[in-house]
Amino acid sequence: MSRKLLIGWCLLPLFFLITSFVFAQEEQFSVSNYFYSYSKNKIFSVQAFLNRSSVSLFSQNQFLLKELCTATISGNYNIKKNAVALNVSHFGYSKYGFFTISAGYTRAFANRISLGLQVHYLLHHAESYPKVHSFTFDLSLYGLITEKMGIGISAYNPANLKYGISGKERIPMLYVLLLDYKLNDKVLLALSASKQLPGAFDVSAMVCFKYKFYGFMTDVSLKKVGVQFSFWWKRFEFDVGGSFDYRLGFSPCARVSYFIK
Repeated sequence: MSRKLLIGWCLLPLFFLITSFVFAQEEQFSVSNYFYSYSKNKIFSVQAFLNRSSVSLFSQNQFLLKELCTATISGNYNIKKNAVALNVSHFGYSKYGFFTISAGYTRAFANRISLGLQVHYLLHHAESYPKVHSFTFDLSLYGLITEKMGIGISAYNPANLKYGISGKERIPMLYVLLLDYKLNDKVLLALSASKQLPGAFDVSAMVCFKYKFYGFMTDVSLKKVGVQFSFWWKRFEFDVGGSFDYRLGFSPCARVSYFIK
Protein backbone atom coordinates (compact mmCIF):
# COMPACT_ATOMS: atom_id res chain seq x y z
CA MET A 1 0.00 0.00 0.00
CA SER A 2 1.42 3.40 -1.01
CA ARG A 3 2.13 5.68 1.96
CA LYS A 4 1.36 8.80 -0.09
CA LEU A 5 -1.98 7.36 -1.19
CA LEU A 6 -2.91 6.44 2.38
CA ILE A 7 -2.00 9.94 3.64
CA GLY A 8 -4.05 11.47 0.83
CA TRP A 9 -7.18 9.49 1.77
CA CYS A 10 -6.70 10.38 5.47
CA LEU A 11 -6.50 14.10 4.65
CA LEU A 12 -9.48 14.03 2.27
CA PRO A 13 -12.18 13.99 5.03
CA LEU A 14 -10.50 17.03 6.63
CA PHE A 15 -10.55 18.85 3.29
CA PHE A 16 -14.24 18.01 2.83
CA LEU A 17 -15.04 19.27 6.32
CA ILE A 18 -13.27 22.60 5.74
CA THR A 19 -14.89 22.98 2.32
CA SER A 20 -18.33 22.28 3.77
CA PHE A 21 -18.11 25.22 6.16
CA VAL A 22 -17.08 27.52 3.31
CA PHE A 23 -19.50 26.49 0.56
CA ALA A 24 -22.26 24.29 2.01
CA GLN A 25 -25.81 25.41 2.80
CA GLU A 26 -28.29 24.19 5.37
CA GLU A 27 -30.40 21.37 3.93
CA GLN A 28 -33.85 20.32 5.11
CA PHE A 29 -32.84 16.67 5.25
CA SER A 30 -33.67 14.88 8.50
CA VAL A 31 -31.32 12.57 10.37
CA SER A 32 -33.78 9.74 9.63
CA ASN A 33 -33.55 10.35 5.87
CA TYR A 34 -29.76 10.54 6.17
CA PHE A 35 -29.81 7.13 7.86
CA TYR A 36 -32.28 5.65 5.33
CA SER A 37 -30.15 6.74 2.38
CA TYR A 38 -27.18 4.91 3.93
CA SER A 39 -29.12 1.79 4.99
CA LYS A 40 -31.04 1.15 1.75
CA ASN A 41 -28.35 -1.30 0.64
CA LYS A 42 -29.09 -3.43 3.73
CA ILE A 43 -32.88 -3.00 3.89
CA PHE A 44 -34.20 -2.02 0.48
CA SER A 45 -37.71 -1.16 1.70
CA VAL A 46 -36.53 1.84 3.80
CA GLN A 47 -36.48 3.79 0.54
CA ALA A 48 -40.26 4.18 0.75
CA PHE A 49 -39.68 6.61 3.65
CA LEU A 50 -37.24 8.87 1.79
CA ASN A 51 -38.71 12.31 1.18
CA ARG A 52 -37.22 12.89 -2.27
CA SER A 53 -35.89 11.23 -5.42
CA SER A 54 -32.18 11.15 -6.23
CA VAL A 55 -29.40 10.01 -8.56
CA SER A 56 -26.04 8.93 -7.12
CA LEU A 57 -22.53 8.02 -8.25
CA PHE A 58 -20.45 5.86 -5.92
CA SER A 59 -16.86 4.60 -6.02
CA GLN A 60 -14.92 2.35 -3.67
CA ASN A 61 -11.37 1.01 -3.77
CA GLN A 62 -11.06 -2.10 -1.62
CA PHE A 63 -7.76 -2.32 0.28
CA LEU A 64 -6.19 0.24 -2.11
CA LEU A 65 -5.84 -2.37 -4.87
CA LYS A 66 -6.66 -1.22 -8.40
CA GLU A 67 -8.09 -4.65 -9.26
CA LEU A 68 -10.70 -4.35 -6.49
CA CYS A 69 -12.63 -1.23 -7.47
CA THR A 70 -16.39 -0.75 -7.37
CA ALA A 71 -18.23 1.80 -9.50
CA THR A 72 -21.98 2.29 -9.07
CA ILE A 73 -24.69 4.52 -10.49
CA SER A 74 -28.06 4.37 -8.77
CA GLY A 75 -31.33 6.23 -8.67
CA ASN A 76 -34.67 6.21 -6.91
CA TYR A 77 -37.99 7.86 -7.73
CA ASN A 78 -40.26 8.51 -4.73
CA ILE A 79 -43.87 9.60 -4.80
CA LYS A 80 -46.52 9.29 -2.07
CA LYS A 81 -44.64 6.62 -0.07
CA ASN A 82 -43.92 4.59 -3.22
CA ALA A 83 -40.40 4.15 -4.53
CA VAL A 84 -38.88 2.63 -7.65
CA ALA A 85 -35.10 2.11 -7.67
CA LEU A 86 -32.45 1.12 -10.21
CA ASN A 87 -28.84 0.25 -9.46
CA VAL A 88 -26.01 -0.60 -11.90
CA SER A 89 -22.68 -1.66 -10.42
CA HIS A 90 -19.37 -3.23 -11.43
CA PHE A 91 -16.74 -4.71 -9.14
CA GLY A 92 -13.29 -5.75 -10.33
CA TYR A 93 -11.42 -4.69 -13.46
CA SER A 94 -11.33 -5.48 -17.19
CA LYS A 95 -10.01 -9.04 -16.83
CA TYR A 96 -12.17 -10.16 -13.94
CA GLY A 97 -15.24 -8.81 -12.22
CA PHE A 98 -18.92 -8.84 -11.31
CA PHE A 99 -21.51 -6.75 -13.11
CA THR A 100 -24.88 -6.29 -11.38
CA ILE A 101 -28.14 -4.66 -12.42
CA SER A 102 -30.79 -4.35 -9.70
CA ALA A 103 -34.31 -2.99 -9.97
CA GLY A 104 -36.99 -2.88 -7.29
CA TYR A 105 -40.21 -1.46 -5.96
CA THR A 106 -41.22 -0.66 -2.39
CA ARG A 107 -44.35 0.83 -0.86
CA ALA A 108 -45.27 2.07 2.60
CA PHE A 109 -48.68 1.32 4.09
CA ALA A 110 -50.35 3.64 6.63
CA ASN A 111 -47.02 5.53 6.91
CA ARG A 112 -45.88 2.76 9.27
CA ILE A 113 -44.71 -0.32 7.38
CA SER A 114 -43.06 -0.83 3.99
CA LEU A 115 -42.56 -3.91 1.84
CA GLY A 116 -39.95 -4.16 -0.88
CA LEU A 117 -38.97 -6.51 -3.70
CA GLN A 118 -35.75 -6.18 -5.66
CA VAL A 119 -34.54 -8.37 -8.55
CA HIS A 120 -30.89 -8.75 -9.53
CA TYR A 121 -29.15 -9.72 -12.76
CA LEU A 122 -25.58 -10.95 -12.11
CA LEU A 123 -22.84 -11.26 -14.74
CA HIS A 124 -19.53 -12.82 -13.78
CA HIS A 125 -16.71 -12.38 -16.27
CA ALA A 126 -13.13 -13.62 -16.32
CA GLU A 127 -10.56 -13.55 -19.08
CA SER A 128 -10.42 -16.80 -21.12
CA TYR A 129 -13.54 -18.15 -19.36
CA PRO A 130 -17.18 -18.05 -20.52
CA LYS A 131 -19.43 -15.45 -18.91
CA VAL A 132 -21.88 -16.63 -16.26
CA HIS A 133 -25.38 -15.11 -16.20
CA SER A 134 -27.49 -15.39 -13.05
CA PHE A 135 -30.69 -14.04 -11.52
CA THR A 136 -31.84 -13.67 -7.94
CA PHE A 137 -33.98 -11.39 -5.75
CA ASP A 138 -34.37 -10.04 -2.23
CA LEU A 139 -37.37 -9.33 -0.01
CA SER A 140 -37.42 -6.75 2.75
CA LEU A 141 -39.74 -5.27 5.34
CA TYR A 142 -39.34 -2.14 7.45
CA GLY A 143 -41.71 -0.88 10.14
CA LEU A 144 -41.95 2.13 12.43
CA ILE A 145 -42.74 0.78 15.89
CA THR A 146 -42.97 4.33 17.26
CA GLU A 147 -42.13 7.76 15.90
CA LYS A 148 -38.56 7.23 17.11
CA MET A 149 -37.97 3.49 16.68
CA GLY A 150 -37.90 1.32 13.57
CA ILE A 151 -37.12 -2.29 12.76
CA GLY A 152 -36.30 -3.94 9.43
CA ILE A 153 -35.51 -7.37 8.02
CA SER A 154 -34.14 -8.43 4.65
CA ALA A 155 -33.55 -11.76 2.91
CA TYR A 156 -31.24 -11.90 -0.15
CA ASN A 157 -31.64 -14.93 -2.41
CA PRO A 158 -34.18 -16.62 -0.09
CA ALA A 159 -34.98 -19.18 -2.82
CA ASN A 160 -31.36 -20.41 -2.74
CA LEU A 161 -30.90 -19.92 -6.49
CA LYS A 162 -27.71 -20.95 -8.27
CA TYR A 163 -25.13 -19.21 -10.42
CA GLY A 164 -25.77 -19.76 -14.10
CA ILE A 165 -29.43 -20.53 -13.28
CA SER A 166 -28.87 -24.26 -13.71
CA GLY A 167 -25.32 -24.40 -12.36
CA LYS A 168 -24.07 -26.31 -9.32
CA GLU A 169 -22.75 -23.42 -7.22
CA ARG A 170 -25.36 -21.66 -5.11
CA ILE A 171 -25.57 -17.89 -4.79
CA PRO A 172 -24.92 -16.99 -1.12
CA MET A 173 -27.98 -16.14 0.96
CA LEU A 174 -27.87 -13.13 3.27
CA TYR A 175 -30.24 -12.28 6.12
CA VAL A 176 -30.16 -8.89 7.85
CA LEU A 177 -31.98 -7.61 10.95
CA LEU A 178 -31.88 -3.86 11.67
CA LEU A 179 -33.06 -1.85 14.68
CA ASP A 180 -32.79 1.95 14.87
CA TYR A 181 -33.69 4.57 17.46
CA LYS A 182 -33.74 8.36 16.98
CA LEU A 183 -32.50 10.07 20.12
CA ASN A 184 -33.36 13.55 18.85
CA ASP A 185 -33.37 15.60 15.64
CA LYS A 186 -29.59 15.31 15.36
CA VAL A 187 -28.62 11.82 16.52
CA LEU A 188 -29.82 8.34 15.52
CA LEU A 189 -28.48 5.02 16.84
CA ALA A 190 -28.73 1.69 15.06
CA LEU A 191 -27.86 -1.96 15.64
CA SER A 192 -27.79 -4.62 12.93
CA ALA A 193 -27.06 -8.34 12.70
CA SER A 194 -26.36 -10.26 9.51
CA LYS A 195 -25.79 -13.88 8.59
CA GLN A 196 -24.52 -15.13 5.25
CA LEU A 197 -25.04 -18.73 4.16
CA PRO A 198 -22.45 -20.03 3.64
CA GLY A 199 -20.49 -17.45 5.59
CA ALA A 200 -19.97 -15.71 8.88
CA PHE A 201 -22.24 -13.95 11.36
CA ASP A 202 -21.68 -10.24 11.98
CA VAL A 203 -23.05 -7.59 14.36
CA SER A 204 -22.59 -3.84 13.93
CA ALA A 205 -23.46 -0.69 15.86
CA MET A 206 -23.92 2.72 14.22
CA VAL A 207 -24.07 6.35 15.30
CA CYS A 208 -25.60 8.76 12.79
CA PHE A 209 -25.31 12.55 13.28
CA LYS A 210 -26.89 15.29 11.11
CA TYR A 211 -26.81 19.02 11.82
CA LYS A 212 -27.69 21.79 9.36
CA PHE A 213 -25.49 21.24 6.28
CA TYR A 214 -23.14 18.48 7.50
CA GLY A 215 -23.25 15.03 9.07
CA PHE A 216 -21.24 11.91 9.78
CA MET A 217 -21.72 8.22 10.53
CA THR A 218 -19.60 5.67 12.34
CA ASP A 219 -20.18 1.94 11.98
CA VAL A 220 -18.33 -0.62 14.11
CA SER A 221 -18.76 -4.36 13.58
CA LEU A 222 -16.99 -7.60 14.44
CA LYS A 223 -15.13 -7.44 11.11
CA LYS A 224 -14.43 -3.76 10.46
CA VAL A 225 -14.95 -0.14 11.44
CA GLY A 226 -16.23 2.51 9.03
CA VAL A 227 -16.81 6.25 8.91
CA GLN A 228 -18.57 8.61 6.50
CA PHE A 229 -18.50 12.42 6.36
CA SER A 230 -21.23 14.27 4.45
CA PHE A 231 -22.22 17.79 3.55
CA TRP A 232 -24.98 19.35 1.49
CA TRP A 233 -24.82 22.15 -1.07
CA LYS A 234 -28.06 23.19 -2.77
CA ARG A 235 -29.44 19.90 -4.22
CA PHE A 236 -26.18 17.96 -3.87
CA GLU A 237 -24.87 15.67 -1.15
CA PHE A 238 -21.15 14.83 -1.01
CA ASP A 239 -19.93 11.83 1.00
CA VAL A 240 -16.40 10.65 1.65
CA GLY A 241 -15.12 8.01 4.01
CA GLY A 242 -14.11 4.40 4.14
CA SER A 243 -13.80 1.28 6.24
CA PHE A 244 -10.93 -0.53 7.90
CA ASP A 245 -11.04 -4.31 7.87
CA TYR A 246 -9.23 -5.64 10.93
CA ARG A 247 -7.37 -8.22 8.85
CA LEU A 248 -7.15 -6.81 5.32
CA GLY A 249 -6.79 -3.05 5.63
CA PHE A 250 -8.33 0.23 4.46
CA SER A 251 -11.01 0.69 1.76
CA PRO A 252 -11.78 4.34 0.86
CA CYS A 253 -15.01 5.39 -0.82
CA ALA A 254 -16.78 8.50 -2.12
CA ARG A 255 -20.30 9.38 -3.31
CA VAL A 256 -22.05 12.33 -4.89
CA SER A 257 -25.86 12.51 -5.00
CA TYR A 258 -28.27 14.89 -6.72
CA PHE A 259 -31.75 15.30 -5.22
CA ILE A 260 -34.81 15.79 -7.38
CA LYS A 261 -37.54 17.71 -5.58
